[in-house]
Amino acid sequence: MGNNINELEQCALYLIQDTISGDFKIGISNNPAERKKEIRNQYNVGDLRGISITWFLTRNEALFWERKFHQKFKFWHSPERGGKEWFSLSSKQVNDFIKWMRASTKKRNENIDTLRELLDS
Repeated sequence: MGNNINELEQCALYLIQDTISGDFKIGISNNPAERKKEIRNQYNVGDLRGISITWFLTRNEALFWERKFHQKFKFWHSPERGGKEWFSLSSKQVNDFIKWMRASTKKRNENIDTLRELLDS
C-alpha cells in the first residue's frame, strides 16, 4: 500500500572502477549508463570502467544488497574519493564480489524461468 512506484521497478547493483585511482564504486541505479555519466560529473574521476552488474526485481532488494556490501567493505573506504560508496579493494575482494554477482544473476534467471514455466502450464 505504501509502496512508491520507484521501489517496484528493476534496479541494478553495479561495481565500477575509476581508472586513475583504481578505486571501486558500489552503487545502485535503474539506469546504470546514465548513472555512470552522473558519476563522472559528480566525482573527481578519470574514465570509469564497468566491472560487474546484477539486476534485482525491486529497488529495495538492490538497496538491501548495496548496504550489505558497503558494510562488508567499510574498512576499505577510499579516502581520495570520499563518500561511502568508494572503496580501495584487493583483486581477491573484487573477484569474490564478481562471483557473488554472477551467482545472483544466475539465481534470478532460474527464478524467472521457473515462473515462466508455471505461467505457461
